[in-house]
Amino acid sequence: MQPTDPEATSKRLTRRRAETRRRLIDAAYEVFAEVGIRDAPVELICERAGFTRGAFYSNFGSKEEIFLAMYEIQMSSRAERLAAGAEAALRAVGTPGPRGAGKAVALIAAQFVEGLGDDVRWYPVFAEFRAQALRRSELRAPTAAAEARFEATLAHALQQAARALGLRFTVNENDLALVVRSMYEAMLTRMLLREVTDGGAEEMARSLTELMLGVSAPASAGPGPADRERRR
Repeated sequence: MQPTDPEATSKRLTRRRAETRRRLIDAAYEVFAEVGIRDAPVELICERAGFTRGAFYSNFGSKEEIFLAMYEIQMSSRAERLAAGAEAALRAVGTPGPRGAGKAVALIAAQFVEGLGDDVRWYPVFAEFRAQALRRSELRAPTAAAEARFEATLAHALQQAARALGLRFTVNENDLALVVRSMYEAMLTRMLLREVTDGGAEEMARSLTELMLGVSAPASAGPGPADRERRR
């Protein structure tokens, strides 16, 4: 009998654990979207994922903990969507001048809101969790930290897109990320409350484009207020 390789065994166990977590997170998202976080039985999540309660609690301490892991995945995918939109816009427009930048920003916004269907499903789950975090002190710090990480990632993606387009922001990119996020969430809320999604993607793309162009200037125009603030 050949001796086992401890490192190879460890890698197999790590891959297996990662797959277990992924399946549990995917199942939890389905259940949360259907019945809400509060009313979601852990047993139903386990049944959907094909695992026991023991597998759930060996990976996550609570439904709130699995949601925070889910949040990181969901927000990362949205930041990646923005970056992919910027790349696609640059391929379509080439090296944009001042006029081409406007077209490129519109293309980025249109690419970003292509995931609107996923966001309409995701946002009620997120809004329910945020409401819980506002009421429960033990959830506030981890929720604030997760949101701060997403806003920093979004700010970086916006800044990278602007540089690629030969633009600079006239406001601090972190403030802009907060505004972009808040506006997007407000528009999602309005769509869901009015139960109207037709034309929502176009309206969102137009609003995001107007916002981005309204706080942008050609990089060749020299430093703006945001640049001077960073130098202090």
